Amino acid sequence: MAPLKRSDVPEEQVWNLLDIFQDEAAFDAAIVNLKQVVEGLGAHESTLGTSDEGLFKFLQARDEVLSQSARITSYAMLKFSEDGSDPRHQALMGKAQSAAHRVQATFTKLINTYLSLPEATLQSYAESTGPLALYKQYLSELVQMKAHKLAPQAESALAAVSEVLNAPSNLYRNATGADLRCGTVPDEEGNEFMVTPFSVMVRSETSHDGAFRRRAYDALNNGLKPYHNTLGVSLTTEIKKNVALAKLRGYSSTAEMLLHQSDVSGFPSDNIPVSFFERVPGIILKELAPHMQRYARLRAKVWGVQKIHFCDVKAPVVDTSSEKIPFAEVQRIIPEAVSVMGEEYRALTERAFQDKWIYRGDNIGALQGAYCNPVPGVHPYVFDPYHGILYDMFTLVHELGHAAHGVFMSGQVQQNRMSSRLFVEAPSTFNEHLLGRYLRQSGSPETRLRTACAQLFTFHHNFVTHLIEGELLRRLYLLADAGEPVTTSVLDKTQLEILQEFWGDSVEFDDGAELVWMRQAHYYSGLYPYTYSVGLTASTALAVRMEQGEDIAETWISALKAGGSKHALELFRDAGIEMDSDAPYQEAVGYVGRLIDELEAGLA
Repeated sequence: MAPLKRSDVPEEQVWNLLDIFQDEAAFDAAIVNLKQVVEGLGAHESTLGTSDEGLFKFLQARDEVLSQSARITSYAMLKFSEDGSDPRHQALMGKAQSAAHRVQATFTKLINTYLSLPEATLQSYAESTGPLALYKQYLSELVQMKAHKLAPQAESALAAVSEVLNAPSNLYRNATGADLRCGTVPDEEGNEFMVTPFSVMVRSETSHDGAFRRRAYDALNNGLKPYHNTLGVSLTTEIKKNVALAKLRGYSSTAEMLLHQSDVSGFPSDNIPVSFFERVPGIILKELAPHMQRYARLRAKVWGVQKIHFCDVKAPVVDTSSEKIPFAEVQRIIPEAVSVMGEEYRALTERAFQDKWIYRGDNIGALQGAYCNPVPGVHPYVFDPYHGILYDMFTLVHELGHAAHGVFMSGQVQQNRMSSRLFVEAPSTFNEHLLGRYLRQSGSPETRLRTACAQLFTFHHNFVTHLIEGELLRRLYLLADAGEPVTTSVLDKTQLEILQEFWGDSVEFDDGAELVWMRQAHYYSGLYPYTYSVGLTASTALAVRMEQGEDIAETWISALKAGGSKHALELFRDAGIEMDSDAPYQEAVGYVGRLIDELEAGLA
């Protein structure tokens, strides 16, 4: 079967974007209106530091701008995700990015005015018990930002070139989304399989067919190699940019900046010490490696080979992909799996299917990856190409966890509808635990083995793939901070070193393993990749408590509804998890070990 064009994707597989804008004319009208609203923000500049009331009115007006801007950028991104090669969608993205740039520039100017106030004044606003208390978390972050702000003229200059500063990320997304062509290979059944970084990650790497895995792996690497130096320059430029900004702003390291920097457009910072960031890979990668090496050797034993290859490290030890799962069955299973969290949770999950929040088509030009995008005043949208296998159902339930979080947060002011990246992957991976729990309880011994493999996909994805991404970034930024050159060859060398350290002699590394850094856009989002492991650690702690009979629904949903009104570590504590201690990370690694124990026993 040949890959589809966007126009050929069946209607039942696409989302309903009419809930945002009826057509592109309405999108254009929204941009015009946003421009007027942004211009009106200037009237607040003279009242920012005069009273609680003046600041509160500005924050309310800012919320409205954030909301309108998010609807515009979301609509463009959702269209671009459908087919980034379509010139109309590229034009929408261009318009949205220009509008977002104007918003960013205006916010920068006004926030600079606010930060010029004495620190004592800023602190008093952050500690206010009146209406401003709604924005306590954000105002507290601004107090910390003051120490790293540049002169107003310098901040304005940086805001003026923000689009240019985002060029590395845009280059990567366009190269891999619109231009990259890796061709097709026969899948397990002889059908044409379109090879992309995303399809390899979620489909071929998790296939039980070793020949298919090898074909897709080779095709992906052959497709990436022509972009090797171009994307190398793109990523090293991103790194150099952040190093330069960290020095300009007086941070002791680039990691410190990336962990503390707030987005003036509203995304909360993680606001944690570098030692917290370093603790996560320090515990998980070190203590998880023996378990994953044991799983690699179990594969080799079951398959009758001396050693598995790098393209095999995510492969299930039992077949999880030959049994196709109709989407209608997914629509039934997922709401039932999450119903243990209560009727409200189940109902909003059903709405995602009934009201067409989901784009599940797989076509030429579609964005590589799966994501959830909550749209203010509308609802979340989920982009997740579906191929009918068990792993796809876990990916979808993951994104629907983000969607549930987005709906629950909608009761907050707009500023607080954006959760810290440190917290954001906990709701999604918890949904995966709910699905795993349901399948294990309701299925046969064979289903439980397949489910254990699928759950190990999740742990591999978050504790291995993404945490190795985070470790790569950690090492690269250390090199760059020390003035060492970071080049494409350094990317390759460092990537391979980390992989070899983790897998030891349990895996045969083939040509192309060093190119893993070319497969993900995460490297352009600060230190974001490591947060997946934090979220999965927290959700695993919740899952263990559920297994022990504890009712965690009320406290967890309460944490979800709090959104960004509290710091991530405080939200975790509210849910009974102390994420700034070693215990939950060690417990999560132990959980992985028990899943592998189960497979070893079941296959003995």
